[in-house]
Amino acid sequence: MSHLYKVILCVLLLFPFLSQSQVTITSPLSRAVYQRVNDQASITVAGMYNEKVDYIQARFVPISGGNIGPNKAVDEGWKLLWQFPGHTTTTPSNGYFEGTIMVKSGWYDLKVRAYRDGNPIGQESTLSKVGVGEVFIVAGQSNATGYGDASNFGPSASYDQVSTVSLGYRPSPEPNPGDPSSWGGWAYQNAKDRVASPSFVHLDASTTPAPFGLSAWYWGVLGDKLVEKWKVPVAFFQAGWSGSATANWFESTDPNSDTFSGFGYYFPKGQPYGNLRISLNNYAAQFGIRAVLLHIGETDNYLNTPQEEFKSRWQSVISNSRNHSNKSNLAWVIARASRFSRTGPGTVNPNIIAGQNALIQSTPHVFAGPSTDEIHNDGTHIYRGSDDIHFEGEGHVAVAQAWANSLESSLSSMTPYAAISSSRLYPSCTGSGQMQVKGDPNWTSYTWVNTSDNYGVNTVTTGVQTTLAQGSYQLKSKDAFENVVLSPRIQVPASLGSVNATITANSPLSAGNTLQLQSSGGLYYSWSGPNGYTSATASPTLTGVSGATTGTYNLTVSNLYGCSATTSKAVTVITEYTSAKSGDWTDYTTWTANCPGCIPTRKTNVKIMPQHQIQFNAGAGDTN
Repeated sequence: MSHLYKVILCVLLLFPFLSQSQVTITSPLSRAVYQRVNDQASITVAGMYNEKVDYIQARFVPISGGNIGPNKAVDEGWKLLWQFPGHTTTTPSNGYFEGTIMVKSGWYDLKVRAYRDGNPIGQESTLSKVGVGEVFIVAGQSNATGYGDASNFGPSASYDQVSTVSLGYRPSPEPNPGDPSSWGGWAYQNAKDRVASPSFVHLDASTTPAPFGLSAWYWGVLGDKLVEKWKVPVAFFQAGWSGSATANWFESTDPNSDTFSGFGYYFPKGQPYGNLRISLNNYAAQFGIRAVLLHIGETDNYLNTPQEEFKSRWQSVISNSRNHSNKSNLAWVIARASRFSRTGPGTVNPNIIAGQNALIQSTPHVFAGPSTDEIHNDGTHIYRGSDDIHFEGEGHVAVAQAWANSLESSLSSMTPYAAISSSRLYPSCTGSGQMQVKGDPNWTSYTWVNTSDNYGVNTVTTGVQTTLAQGSYQLKSKDAFENVVLSPRIQVPASLGSVNATITANSPLSAGNTLQLQSSGGLYYSWSGPNGYTSATASPTLTGVSGATTGTYNLTVSNLYGCSATTSKAVTVITEYTSAKSGDWTDYTTWTANCPGCIPTRKTNVKIMPQHQIQFNAGAGDTN
């Protein structure tokens, strides 16, 4: 057996960005497909903005034209995603936005735009290709995982709506696919925390579907057929292992087990089941799942696995998969397959088929997949290679059609599972001008990764809250079932800038006049003052002031990233005047207030001493 990994150019740092846009989208991922439940899914939209905004809107626009296949997407127009504090919804700001939108099934381009003072800022940002549809995990042996040999990769998916993730584990050191003695890096306990941050691609012939597939095999064709049937995008993840048998899957549910292949080598500890568990705990957790598709039986034919053993051991595997992922009704679809031969034409094994049928009939939420033994070379059509085991040519199309027919008949009876909501991110600026980010509480563990470091595998730090240097980061939150959910990416700039807060005011002033507070030094302003006064404007005014206006006004000034400075200003409102000498009412020296420019108004009390004579113009004020 050989296992070929093709390292692709990872695009984790290439955020969708439109020139002159004020918004950068970091979630969702391009080409991601989210499992629909009741024909819709909740999608987190997040990113960064680079200037002051009041609110942000998002819109999922159905894709048309090109070779996308039928698309049932619905345009529901612009939706309010997020508003800056001080509006109707309060969420973290600090250059980062995040919100969720319920999206109907289909294939979309995501549009995001920002507003300030009721007007759009700059250009819309666009993230191409986001889907709500069907998500499957494939399990089994080589007729599930495909070939790593370019002579028989299987066809590429024709429609654009068929996706996968093409980079799975990043073990260290990297095992040699042809040398089983080096496979320790793929052991479950080693691999489970070294899953690359997902980057979706189209399912082409040579794609190696994560976490452990070898090629498109017949799954690309199946994706096309499901797009045609259901008019929604489809994503596949590959959790199989070539040459595996029922005993290997059953024994490896113990993550520390050694299980011996019928072909003369040991699997890594906890494998091949570990591939499935990791797929459920990562990809199904983050994007949801409809079902596990199992194609196995050929090696069991060679080993002559008893019927009852086949059934009972797979019941145990299925039960473990549901317990380990916290998906009690997780659907499994079982192919009836047994054709195998070491030399000459393949033979079938009725005991294996009987075991598969018994598994389907006696296990809740397990459904009948295709019968593939009958798809074989018949003198007219070439469905399998010279070994009469592995599909090729017309066989890929025939098996894909058989899978499509089986899924069509059982889809409505399956329980779909939506993606688990990720932890929100709450960025803030520390007193030293660094960005501090925290996640939601109540997860079992927290791991922060830099997406530019080994495909987001290597840990930067742990804990629900951390201070981050320049870079692009995600938070991996894990629950008690080992389900791992990635936060949106957050971009930390080289500098968060500095803030100075200043206040000027026309104080003291007479009651009845207008207090003018002026400030500078940032983008966002938060005032508090006497009598419960608050304001979010840079230079607020208070008309018709009274004695209640007297007091200290506090100001917090913040920049784009939440770095802030505070200051305060004492304000005095004069409510009473006493004459200091004879003179003109409008001459401030006439009064004892000792306030340059301050004179009595209609809202102040005035006391004129008996020895003083005041020249008073009608309308200048009232005396008592």
